[in-house]
Amino acid sequence: MQLRPPALLLAAILGLSPLACAASWFKVGSTASVTLYMDRNSMQKIGENQWRAWEIQDLKEPDPDGVRSRRYLAEYDCEHKMYRLGRMASFAGPMLTGEKLFDVEDYGYWRTIPRRGLFGLAYVIHCGK
Repeated sequence: MQLRPPALLLAAILGLSPLACAASWFKVGSTASVTLYMDRNSMQKIGENQWRAWEIQDLKEPDPDGVRSRRYLAEYDCEHKMYRLGRMASFAGPMLTGEKLFDVEDYGYWRTIPRRGLFGLAYVIHCGK
């Protein structure tokens, strides 16, 4: 999606990045405590059997650190059935609103995809298994 100059100006005034303006979020699934969204426009193949995409976790209640929502770049390894998260930003409000509480650029360890849960659904979206 190409942003026109007026759209870029509006994004700058509102403090939004062009990437955020061009995002196409869809609901992956939800549990009693969290809803997971993925940005369709950010999905990309990064290796022979690896994919990445931006995701949002929107928590129903704040966690012990006061986090109500977080955005991160998730990577999925289709061959080894694993995932890892990086470039995470956590917010006090729902859907990335409120005060930004934490910013972590580093990626975590690769973790096995749980048999049940939202990461399993995201894995199926990327890997089709």
